[in-house]
Amino acid sequence: MKITLEDIIQSIYLLPEQVLKEVLGHFQHLEYPKNYFLLKAGKPCKHLWFMTKGAVRYFYINDQGKEKNTWFSLDTQIIADTSSFVKQEPSEESIQLVEDSEMYSIEHAALQSLLQKHHSFAIWYIKLVELHYVSQIEDRVADLQFLDAKQRYQKLLNQYPDITNRVSLGNIASYLNITQETLSRIRAGKL
Repeated sequence: MKITLEDIIQSIYLLPEQVLKEVLGHFQHLEYPKNYFLLKAGKPCKHLWFMTKGAVRYFYINDQGKEKNTWFSLDTQIIADTSSFVKQEPSEESIQLVEDSEMYSIEHAALQSLLQKHHSFAIWYIKLVELHYVSQIEDRVADLQFLDAKQRYQKLLNQYPDITNRVSLGNIASYLNITQETLSRIRAGKL
């Protein structure tokens, strides 16, 4: 069954029919190829994307010039550099598609207008931030602090069972904050 934008929106917080109709009118359907950048570091995040199919990675370039992956979003997830989106300041990371992807986007200005106009949409936005930003960031920090590499890898597989078929092992190792060699040993059961 194909997930719709309406399904995604209503799963966060049920909006009244008239508000939902207006909100849906502000979204644009998009399709982009693998390797397309939704956001490049140094630019403000001007859109919030709701992916219906595909995969993206969030990454930055460290002082040694190496890419460091910080997050993945697969299939029906929300995509944004939340801090950059909220503050409308330059992003510190890039967001790049790792598969051909389909999504819907809403511009920051349109979202702000809807927040001013509809109390129910403001509640929806609070729920979105709670569900898709605060809890995810808290989980990520806790994982890095309290889980070893093998546990972090297992948790990633539990969350995204097919991730190794969709995202390169190098990107996964970077996200787990380990070398690709260590990831290979974990996958081979040698660690």
